[in-house]
Amino acid sequence: MRLVNDKQEPIEVKSVDLLALVSQMFLVALGIATWVFSPMTMVMAHCRFTNPWSKVAGIGGALLALILLEVPLAQVVLGFVFGLFVGDSFQRQIKPMQLLSQALMVGLGTAVVELVWGSVSQNTSIGLFWTSWVGDLIEKLKATQTFEGAMNWSLIKDLVTFEGPFLYLSALLLSSWIALGSAAHFGWVNDGKSPYSSVSLRELRLPHWVRLSFIVSLVATMLVKSQFQYLAGGIFRVLSGLMFIQGTICLSVVFSQRGIRRGVRTLVYSVAILLGFYALVGMGIMSPWILRKRRGVSPQAPLNQLEEQT
Repeated sequence: MRLVNDKQEPIEVKSVDLLALVSQMFLVALGIATWVFSPMTMVMAHCRFTNPWSKVAGIGGALLALILLEVPLAQVVLGFVFGLFVGDSFQRQIKPMQLLSQALMVGLGTAVVELVWGSVSQNTSIGLFWTSWVGDLIEKLKATQTFEGAMNWSLIKDLVTFEGPFLYLSALLLSSWIALGSAAHFGWVNDGKSPYSSVSLRELRLPHWVRLSFIVSLVATMLVKSQFQYLAGGIFRVLSGLMFIQGTICLSVVFSQRGIRRGVRTLVYSVAILLGFYALVGMGIMSPWILRKRRGVSPQAPLNQLEEQT
């Protein structure tokens, strides 16, 4: 039993390096400006700082992106909410696949709220607001004259209008996965038993039905020429994102088995993400056979004996 006159133990408040915090704010701001790297910078903040400083870095980064970098408010809100959710889920050690699915819901919900808010503010329907936004985007791209005479703008407008939501979902998947993969690759996760360690991420396998669905959607994009072609194309793009994730896992397993150093792996990953997207998608499709051939075991078997590369 605690006595009345017992002294309470003082609560220890951890200090923070102000320069490191400010630099992380700028990194978060750059991540929000690119949007794709917003979750990665938020995950980095949660790895470098404890609460509440990781949240302070996120809020400060959002303000810098809005004021200093002049990023549109809608993009700042979307990047901040989505990135903060991924970073917080990462800190809470949620299972990777569960994190990806929940991040999809959060990113989609935030985008829907912004669409509804924009349509209400302009007193129009969500559909008309979306098509108007796409039209303005195409006109801005035309005004840059970077692709003058080399692009079929009418086709691009139709693709963005009808397949844009699916592209957005695919981008959410890739953005979240890049954040998780970066944390494992660069050693932000020190606990080898963490679900986000290199060893744990290499054990992830997508169900066989995902691969089958991707093949069916690929065939559908080549055969369907009716009004459903954009639906088939959109589903194909989302499934391509999933197969890309499986392809990066397969590539990581191969690198680990061969003992490739981190610097070389970083270069290959960067080139593959920027220029070899569909090469990794193809590797994801072939991953069961690649892993079976290299290990002589079922592609669904966990790779517990792989050592984490540092």
